[in-house]
Amino acid sequence: MPPSAIRNVLISGFARGLDLIHAPNHRLALARFIGLLFIAFPAGSVASTNSAWSIHNWRTSEGLPNNDLTGIAQTSDGFLWLATSSQTGLTRFDGVHFENIPLQRVTAAKYEKTTALLQSRSGGLWVGMDHGAVIYLNGVSPQFFTNGMPDESVLSLIEQRQGAVWVVFRVGDICRIEKNKVTRFGPADGLPSVHSQTWLALDNQDRLWFAKSTHIGIYQDGRFKTIARLPWSAGGIAKASGGGAWIGSNGHLFHCDLDGKLDDCGAFASSPLHHPTPLLEDASHLVWIGTGENGLFCYNGSQFQSIPVSRHEILNLLEDREGDLWVGTRGEGLSRVYPRTVELQGTESGLPSDPIQSICQDENGRLWAIAQNGAVLCQSNGIWRTIDFPETMGEPSCIASGPGTSVRIGTLSGLLHCWRDGRWKTFSQSDGLAGRQIHSLLVTGSGDVWLGEENPESVQHLSDGKFSTIKIPETQRVMRAIARDTAGNIWVGSSAGGLLRISGDQVANETARTIGQPIAIRCLYATPDGALWIGYAGGGVGWLKDGKYKRISTGVGLSDANISQILSDGRGWMWFGGDSGIFKARERDLEDFVEGRAERVESVRCGQDLPALQANFGRSSDALLSRDGRLWMPMLTALAVIDPVDLRENETPANPLVEQVLVDDVLYAFYGGAVPVHGAVDLKSSGVKFRLPPGRHRLEFDFTALSFSAPGNVQFRYRLDGFDTRWIEAQSQPEAVYPQVPAGNYEFQVTACNCDGVWSGTVASISFSIAPFFWQTWWFRLAILALFTSAVFAVARYASHRRLRLRLALLEQQDALNKERMRIAKDLHDDLGTRLTKIVLLSGLAQRDRIAPQKLDEHLKKLSTAAHQVISSLDETVWAVNPRNDTLPHLINYIGRFAVEFLKTAGIQCALDLPEAPPNWAVPAAVRHNLFLSVKEALNNIVRHANATAVHLRITATEELFELCIDDNGRGFEQASDIDGADGLRNMRQRIEEIGGRFTLDSRPDSGTKIVFTCPSNSQ
Repeated sequence: MPPSAIRNVLISGFARGLDLIHAPNHRLALARFIGLLFIAFPAGSVASTNSAWSIHNWRTSEGLPNNDLTGIAQTSDGFLWLATSSQTGLTRFDGVHFENIPLQRVTAAKYEKTTALLQSRSGGLWVGMDHGAVIYLNGVSPQFFTNGMPDESVLSLIEQRQGAVWVVFRVGDICRIEKNKVTRFGPADGLPSVHSQTWLALDNQDRLWFAKSTHIGIYQDGRFKTIARLPWSAGGIAKASGGGAWIGSNGHLFHCDLDGKLDDCGAFASSPLHHPTPLLEDASHLVWIGTGENGLFCYNGSQFQSIPVSRHEILNLLEDREGDLWVGTRGEGLSRVYPRTVELQGTESGLPSDPIQSICQDENGRLWAIAQNGAVLCQSNGIWRTIDFPETMGEPSCIASGPGTSVRIGTLSGLLHCWRDGRWKTFSQSDGLAGRQIHSLLVTGSGDVWLGEENPESVQHLSDGKFSTIKIPETQRVMRAIARDTAGNIWVGSSAGGLLRISGDQVANETARTIGQPIAIRCLYATPDGALWIGYAGGGVGWLKDGKYKRISTGVGLSDANISQILSDGRGWMWFGGDSGIFKARERDLEDFVEGRAERVESVRCGQDLPALQANFGRSSDALLSRDGRLWMPMLTALAVIDPVDLRENETPANPLVEQVLVDDVLYAFYGGAVPVHGAVDLKSSGVKFRLPPGRHRLEFDFTALSFSAPGNVQFRYRLDGFDTRWIEAQSQPEAVYPQVPAGNYEFQVTACNCDGVWSGTVASISFSIAPFFWQTWWFRLAILALFTSAVFAVARYASHRRLRLRLALLEQQDALNKERMRIAKDLHDDLGTRLTKIVLLSGLAQRDRIAPQKLDEHLKKLSTAAHQVISSLDETVWAVNPRNDTLPHLINYIGRFAVEFLKTAGIQCALDLPEAPPNWAVPAAVRHNLFLSVKEALNNIVRHANATAVHLRITATEELFELCIDDNGRGFEQASDIDGADGLRNMRQRIEEIGGRFTLDSRPDSGTKIVFTCPSNSQ
């Protein structure tokens, strides 16, 4: 390539890099710009480095049901939905767990597999199937679209702003679903008639573009219009944010504008491609290209870069709402591509295999380092090289930069070396050096050197070529760390937990100010605000300022208790290196905690995509903020390099949601999202409330917050309002378990913090209540209290009232007896008395007319009849008061016998219809008496007024009802008040109603009379 061409490419790449850095979406700018600087090839060449990218893969071993990803979509609630070539249906992913959702939960129809997915603008999910069916899932009732569609697999789905959904099939057919109507398109609508796959995309104006064979065009005025022709068949098409569309064709990337101008951006593959090419332009204007043979490529506007994902065959691409790229492959599952936050430098960068134990930077910007194997290293122009350091100079242990380009190197051989302008100057014990081993170094701005030494334990100060010694107790062991605060104080920390402050010639032991039991100090760091930060071995971080001390531990949010490195990046973050890796925390959060304005700190882990990291410690300076703003943190496996400028801060909150609720280990409520929920409460509905039956229940709440950038860094706080008095930090699992929750009203609440410490402004909540047993209710407790109070009074009054109650019972019994006696007396007076008076009168008439035989005979007959009537009445009275007759069978038998005899005397035929086995009811005397008198009155009226020749008496008795019917064939009547015997009818009605029965009369002239007495069983 000519030099001028290389220069032009570099200038173009540099300008593009500056555009990316100053663009609004510059979160990936620097990492991508680095790639531009390393490669000076024209458009079409492929970058060989992938250091700017990290890739996380999920396969069946991580829970994915199948490694062939046929579709990816992210719904509005944040869940990632996956379609695979298996027949298990859909898969929902929250960043940690895969949840398989069988299609049987959605439809009874049988489909082999899902082949395409699309998030609907209305919040639902469009699902394309293998035999032409399209399903719309909205969480309530699925909609199915099959009519008018070809019996082929759905290749892709896209949705326009007004809601029209375009469906592309593998045979090249196109259908549109709009307002639940399916329209099919073909050559008659302007589509090229060639037999080839069709590709569709929407540009930034919601205009529909198509690519078919070599034809590129748009859909306009109801027709497809070709505006450009490709040299090869198209393999895919995607929106271009600057207008127009991107097209993949035979390993080349093309751009086509609305005027049909076609630009070849170059070849991204070295050989022709014969498979579909998924395309995607992300929010940072990078174009991602998936291929069927060569894996994944990225185009930044001037060059292509190969991204080594786990599989060469890429099926689909998706950018999530946090800006990460998701890649679906054939055979290797799901991949997430995102910018690498931590770069590891190792042997490929010129470093030895042993870890770095001390690092510094001189005023010329060169980096200096001491390796654990004793090598002295220097980096310039990004390349590390080994500095010649003879063995006679001892074993290097630590390094620090001095004024100008000088550096100081301490050794484990009782020597201190100063390197300046390519020459060495050495200090030994003969020059006043006290210790045999130098473990820590600090060089001030004036060039003074402070040394932490061992054998003997001491701290020395080198100024103007002379040493002054500060004796340290032997119990302090190794002087690991030295720092200088803004006030000029020198702070020294030891492996025994001692903390010394040196001010001029005065030495103060500040250990007692810090912590109860001394803990080994690994590092010290002084900040511009005058604070001293202390890294402990197992004790977290200490903060000391103006005599005030505060310790930050893992119990209040710190990610690690073993802190080996502390650095501020000057951009608002404090960085820490520990046994479990690298993490950071906002300086304002740390300040709020130590000042008592907050109860916790939020720490964010970094480099979780890398192999296990553990910070190295023991030789200061062991971490560095270089002049270009990068952080250099020695790890046991490599040298970690972090550029805070390149780190994107995730400002997208991780909105929490409750996935499911288990009551006594049984699923009670579930978040269905796009799919309907059966057999449980749907947590998708807002304001969910439910009520549980009485009893102490075991409740489990499983929750999540959809943040895929670093799901392991998402933190949760929850509480059960009405049960918990404070917010609780979720520990290892996003779940809350309450073994026994008593009756009451509750609201479960959960909130989440994303990977960069941004807490969600929303709280997911579920209200529910547990019904109390009746003895747990307030009214029952009040009733118990009232009952107890009443019992006290009742017991006190019981004895005094008992006699009164007994006396009252006797009086009532006496009253009932008197009433019965009065009734009997009344009957004897009204009936027997009248008849006996009649006998007396007839006897007198008989004696008066003794001389008249004919009259005497008439009087004697009447006298005999009256006597018989007296006997009959007396018999009736005796029967009514005899307790042996207090049953229904006795009553029925007596009434039947009386009716036959009474009517026979009158010469009237009587037909009886009596029950064979009537219920053995107990019938009180008053009831028997009133009922019998009513029957007697009815029969008497028949004899006296009806002129009847026959009477039918029918009795019906069941367990619930007694009914007596008297039916004659007499002359009948119309108005009861106008006939003789009307008073008797009123008496009958009154008697029957007195015993709780019903009186019914049915009579018509010349048609006889029917009287019915009806009594319920409880009146007997």
